[in-house]
Amino acid sequence: MDLYGGFTFWMVFSFIGLAACTSITKRDSIDDFTTHDFNKYHHYDYLVATLDGLQNQFPDLARTGSIGQSVQKRELMYIEISKNVVQESPGRPKVKLVGNMHGDETIGREILIYLAQHLLGKYETDDRTKYIVDNVRLFIMPSLNPDGFELAIEGSCTSRYKGRENANSADLNRNFPDQFDTPVGAKKRKQSRQPETTAMIDWILKNFFVLSANFHAGSEVASYPFDDSADHSYRHESQAPDDIFFRYMARTYADKHLTMSKPGQKCGTDQFENGITNGAKWYDVPGGMEDFNYLQGNCFEITLELTCCKYPMASELQREWGKNKEALLSFVELIKSGIWGFVIDGETGEKLQNVIVEVVGIEKNITTAEHGDFWRLLIPGFYDLKFHREGYKSSEPIPMIVVQGTPSRMNVSLYKENSSFEENSEVLPTTSSGEEMISVSLDEDTDLYNEGKTKTIVVSPDISTPSSATTEPVNEESKLNEIVDIVGNIESQLEFQYHDHEALTKFLTIYSQLFPSITRLYSIGESVQGRELWVLEISDNPGVHEPGEPEFKYIGNMHGNEVVGREILLNLITYLCYGYGDDKKVTDIVDNTRIHIMPTMNPDGFEIAQEGDIEGTKGRENANKVDLNRNFPDQYYPNRIRDPEVETVAIMKWLKSYPFVLSANLHGGSLVANYPYDDLPNRGQRRGDHGYSKSPDDNIFIHLAKVYSQAHRTMHNGKPCVDLFPGETFDEGITNGADWYSVAGGMQDWNYVNTNCFEITLELGCMKYPWHKDLETYWKDNRNALVDFMDEVHKGVTGFVFDTKGVPISNAVILVHGIKHNVTTAKDGDFWRLLVPGDYKLTASKDGYIARSFDVKVTSDYAVVQNFTLLKEGETPILPNENPNPPQNGSMEISVGGIVWSTKDQGYIFGISKVLIITVGVAIIAMAICIFFVVRLNYQRHDYTKVDQGFHRINKTLDEYSDQVPIPESNSMLADKDRVYQEVYHDESSSEGEEDVIFAPKTV
Repeated sequence: MDLYGGFTFWMVFSFIGLAACTSITKRDSIDDFTTHDFNKYHHYDYLVATLDGLQNQFPDLARTGSIGQSVQKRELMYIEISKNVVQESPGRPKVKLVGNMHGDETIGREILIYLAQHLLGKYETDDRTKYIVDNVRLFIMPSLNPDGFELAIEGSCTSRYKGRENANSADLNRNFPDQFDTPVGAKKRKQSRQPETTAMIDWILKNFFVLSANFHAGSEVASYPFDDSADHSYRHESQAPDDIFFRYMARTYADKHLTMSKPGQKCGTDQFENGITNGAKWYDVPGGMEDFNYLQGNCFEITLELTCCKYPMASELQREWGKNKEALLSFVELIKSGIWGFVIDGETGEKLQNVIVEVVGIEKNITTAEHGDFWRLLIPGFYDLKFHREGYKSSEPIPMIVVQGTPSRMNVSLYKENSSFEENSEVLPTTSSGEEMISVSLDEDTDLYNEGKTKTIVVSPDISTPSSATTEPVNEESKLNEIVDIVGNIESQLEFQYHDHEALTKFLTIYSQLFPSITRLYSIGESVQGRELWVLEISDNPGVHEPGEPEFKYIGNMHGNEVVGREILLNLITYLCYGYGDDKKVTDIVDNTRIHIMPTMNPDGFEIAQEGDIEGTKGRENANKVDLNRNFPDQYYPNRIRDPEVETVAIMKWLKSYPFVLSANLHGGSLVANYPYDDLPNRGQRRGDHGYSKSPDDNIFIHLAKVYSQAHRTMHNGKPCVDLFPGETFDEGITNGADWYSVAGGMQDWNYVNTNCFEITLELGCMKYPWHKDLETYWKDNRNALVDFMDEVHKGVTGFVFDTKGVPISNAVILVHGIKHNVTTAKDGDFWRLLVPGDYKLTASKDGYIARSFDVKVTSDYAVVQNFTLLKEGETPILPNENPNPPQNGSMEISVGGIVWSTKDQGYIFGISKVLIITVGVAIIAMAICIFFVVRLNYQRHDYTKVDQGFHRINKTLDEYSDQVPIPESNSMLADKDRVYQEVYHDESSSEGEEDVIFAPKTV
């Protein structure tokens, strides 16, 4: 859009906005119940009015109800929020949030009201909110103990005051049936059962809730079942069968809460690692509600302690909402974790209720609801499910996969015991709408379902499911390892064992399925013996080159018997996938980098290599007995390799297909970071033949090598292999390749000479194939270095090259004066040039265009941005200054008010677009006018002291205007009033019991 087009747009927009503002001020006001009231607590009448108001304001999304009454006959109100809320919605999971169980613990009561207002108020404008409302039946009960709340005293921070218990002085969170009660204890607890508890028990048992939280105060922690133990001893951890998922629930809330997961003491002596605790380990609570939900219902519930002060002053409400808002939304979104579906009679199609859903290895079953639907919450992993119902044949174990962030769907048919059908059960895949169901049997060749007949198994479209990716039973130890992001200990998920090609393929396939939103598995070709050369991509937008986002790669196991790199790259995959969203540095790298990890370039060699090899050669070469790191075309000896190996060819094609910026290939046999050049013009073949071979970018390569070496736990010491090579030392743990020994046909030199990619070689240990018991040490030695090295891809200079129409120019040359090595732009005109800190002059050029140059200053911080606009030869040389602002998140356009602002040059004032300055200015002026009219109209509407405009409301029997303070009588006033009543604005004759109302102009 040009300058005048933008100006015209904003003028039209402004007048429309002005008209809308004027219209709003003139229409009758409508109560908006979505506005948060942070000034006071919602006492009972105010709470009822607010919930009823939301129902009336959003009749298609909200409805109120009551599960019963309190001791003092107050309704135990809830509000249900869901799309088409009055309709049945089989298969839509039910989630409940219950507050104020202890009447004097009040923050939960208020933030649940705010949550209801937020979900309804943002439904039309916020995609996340819309997803929740469209896909969940959410029941919000602000208060289970309204009687206690009315007795509690604002500002009371301990339980010394009234209100904790109900009106019968009973603690409702000690009033539920308890699994560890003796028969006598169970009888006593039942006899003391309160009406609030009874109503809640009935509600839980009738509704098949899936997920729940109850909100308390007195500390700041997420507490999960069990709440008590068999011996009721102090600080005795009592684990539920689903302990893993409960920790996941608690950790999700604590991490998203602004302060709950922060370390240190809270609320006196309370101190909780990661802001979570097992309930019984904190203190024993027999008769608690969360345990009853889990044991007697299908519902997974945790307890959330929100504030140290039980009943904070109302002035704290807004702050507490801010602390809990994201945590609440994230908690509800946990419903996307697990498996759901329907169970039907295979012959009649009848939906089967009360079918037992068993997860093999977890001693807790759930049952299907009235429409045969079920939801089984599980963390990502592979599981076997079995289904049982009296009178029906039990199913065989059905393997299923649970992926991160997406519920897996399975529909199951059961057949009666006298059925003639041979199949006991079968998975019924459905369309996304759930309307069509087609029976399929398990595929005999794999334990997964046949792709194309079912959508249960999610696999990258670039590959088919490998036959080796079979489903195995999940034992307790492996399930505990899958809690990585839950317990905040990624290390517990890591596997310190060797993976042959079949196991490696399975590992990569599983991760591509567990984390489909950030991974993509693809193959760049096959080895000599037909093994896939797998690459796992990790990025926030896998499969796509985002303009402005650099691409990075790691390659391991180029020499088949040098194996440490192969295994720590698998560990790195685990670390990145499970750390994403939990670890800030990992999340930033994945969000802003396209990472490609190839664990093995020589799978054939690995298969014949032997564990324990120190400095041997068995497996070093590929299946054709060729050393792949001597197999690339060499800059000094270009005709040396006439027919590269298939692995080499695949790598070269791969490097030409992606705009890689930085890379490392991982070896073994020493401990050093080795940088180009690897070869000399007059090289030798033995280890002793060497000489420093300086590349044009020697400074940046030295810097990159040091980054890895210094972050490694021991590499920087520089004396790695004293037993094998006593005289071999490396200053700061780095070396120029050729200065160590000359290598012709090496991969790192080919990267630098033939592509934009800067690659170094990392020797990770003196032993080539160490014993697997040492793999954990190797991982810990390299973990930080691997991550820090990836981050270096964001250093130096980055930018875009466009023509004067804003069209990206690909394959433009970026020259750094004084450095005889150029890089070129990618297809979107983006480039990255790694440089050490300093002052540089950069020139962008391409045939048919006039070259342009700029001076840039590179710092040790992230890359400086420099964009170029090139004129075609013969084009009028009128150029504005290049936009200094980098494209955000890989986008080359910014949308404002429906206008797309391109990164192409439009003219700038002090570095800011002229069009943007003018249009924003017009918008501000228009908004000011709009505000003036709103204020003016409202002032005239409500200022009753003005007698020269508007109307008075007159009561016939009074001697003054009823909308003003009394004023002294005068004959003229009375006369005017009488005249107006009789002749001017007399109302219709009123019905019995109503008053006559007349209105007089204020000018009379």
